Amino acid sequence: MLVLLVFSFLTNVLCFTPNCVPNNQYKFYKFPVEVCADILSDFCLHVWNGNFKVISSPRVVKIQETIIIPTCAFYKVDTLEHIYGVNSQIRVLATGAFINLPNLKSIRLAYNGISEVRQYVFNNVSTETLDLSWNNMLYIDPKAFEGIRNLKELDLSKNLLLTVPINQLSKSIVTLSLSYNKLKRIALNSINFNNLTKVDLSKNRIKNIAINFLYPLDTLDLTDNNLYDLDYVDINSVKIFRIGSNQFSRVPKYVENINADKINIYPNPWFCDQLSKLWSTMTALNYNLEVTKAESNTVTICKNSTRELLSSKQGMCTRHSDCPVKGICKAGHCLSPCTKLCHETSNCTLDRGRFKCACPEGTKNHPLDITGACKRVECYINLHCKSDQICVNNKCKVLKDVTYPPGINYPGYNFDDYDGKPWWFEAIPQLKPNTL
Repeated sequence: MLVLLVFSFLTNVLCFTPNCVPNNQYKFYKFPVEVCADILSDFCLHVWNGNFKVISSPRVVKIQETIIIPTCAFYKVDTLEHIYGVNSQIRVLATGAFINLPNLKSIRLAYNGISEVRQYVFNNVSTETLDLSWNNMLYIDPKAFEGIRNLKELDLSKNLLLTVPINQLSKSIVTLSLSYNKLKRIALNSINFNNLTKVDLSKNRIKNIAINFLYPLDTLDLTDNNLYDLDYVDINSVKIFRIGSNQFSRVPKYVENINADKINIYPNPWFCDQLSKLWSTMTALNYNLEVTKAESNTVTICKNSTRELLSSKQGMCTRHSDCPVKGICKAGHCLSPCTKLCHETSNCTLDRGRFKCACPEGTKNHPLDITGACKRVECYINLHCKSDQICVNNKCKVLKDVTYPPGINYPGYNFDDYDGKPWWFEAIPQLKPNTL
């Protein structure tokens, strides 16, 4: 008996494998989505109770406004390729919210109010892109990303992160974006990665940094932090290394350990003698200086003028009202969600920090196009037409005027047969929402 208890305890501690079966605790939560399938690809359904069985082979799920993504929300939806929940007012990702999704290509949950990412949120999930930018995360559980496979792009930018479990991230990551957060200290070691080549740590509050990469990097961006020096750096090779807009006044330690094709050192409050010494070092190491157009007239100026340039940084803020009409305040910087998250063909409205993308009159967005591109068509799905019409070849036609190929019973879904019980109710622990 003792052996069984110990085994049970270790199983629960070392791994999280929820028993996702029908009729689980999900009934306590609303989880509205729009589901689009491969067959009848121009046909999408609004599902208000999470029962994806009402549509065959779902490929895209667009999450509507909801507070919680519950445990086992997408369990065994093997055909799912894209989960899109931008601007859906999500606050909580419950433990095991994403589980057993082998064919995913992207999960995009940008611009919500997600405050934390708890442990084992992703369990046996394969996805190339995970976008959690533009949220309110202060903390990420070290075991949050356990179970993710084939992850190549992780975007945690524009949050409020004070720390990140770097050593627990997926080894397969190629691009890591942590810009616009509140990180103060970070260490990166290539031993924890296999493919990481692009790292963006710009616009944080980093004072201490240690970096060790034994394989080539493409870009390492430390722009706009609070660095006075480098605690330790050893980089085998990097195409672009940026340390502009920091507090460097003296030649940083270990600069000779940075094998860079291009290096950006401006603006910084350099002492003139130190700047001359740095130039000599860079020349000896065959570094090329990367200079933006805005910096092209200041590259030879030393401490005084550079300090003035630093003190007049544009775009700093403490509240939304400090920013232009089309901007919001995020992590101390004015940012524009309209230009970043709305397609150029759509209209963006911004009100009190909330934004909305909408197609102009006479245009529509294809439900399977998660970019939000608007095109001048009459319809893509039946919901774009009147109640007595359906969408055929992007035209709304009256039902009686439409003929179907033999064997097709369009639209083919009978909601009267559905009993209203979410399919994962039995498996979710009986916890209150604020404890998930």
